Amino acid sequence: MADNGRTCLVPGSFDPPTLGHRYIAEYASSHYARVLVVGFINENKQYTFTEDERLELMKAQFADLPNVTVGFSRGMLADYCRDNGVDVILKGVRNSVDEAYELDMAEKNHARYQGAVTVLLKSPESICAVSSTAVRDLLSSGGDVFPVLGDKVAELSHAFYAEKTK
Repeated sequence: MADNGRTCLVPGSFDPPTLGHRYIAEYASSHYARVLVVGFINENKQYTFTEDERLELMKAQFADLPNVTVGFSRGMLADYCRDNGVDVILKGVRNSVDEAYELDMAEKNHARYQGAVTVLLKSPESICAVSSTAVRDLLSSGGDVFPVLGDKVAELSHAFYAEKTK
């Protein structure tokens, strides 16, 4: 764990949190003193898992990282950064489409709050195809989500999903 006194935000929807999210949080945990893994609520988006379910999934995915705190926000990312002393926003990118989108978002966030810099972290090839959307597709088709979620999160996701489809 780094002891540089800096606070890093790892934002997302975490519907559900994947091993890609885990990779980003592990990197953040080893480079920043304090890591906030925050699910941002978009009122215009439909989620597969409830906020409470996602919080439980996030806790399971990141519980062993001692300097990581999980939670949710309904506000703007830049405002959250300002209000919580965030120095760095760490986002994962899987491909050039992600990169273009995240660079645009970084510009918008920086225009709103200059106190935090956005850092883009390239995903390793082994998890470039992992996305929450792909995981939800696997869940709905009865596919194996263990390789992309990890054991505990996969078990919880299956249980939550089964409850919804009864």
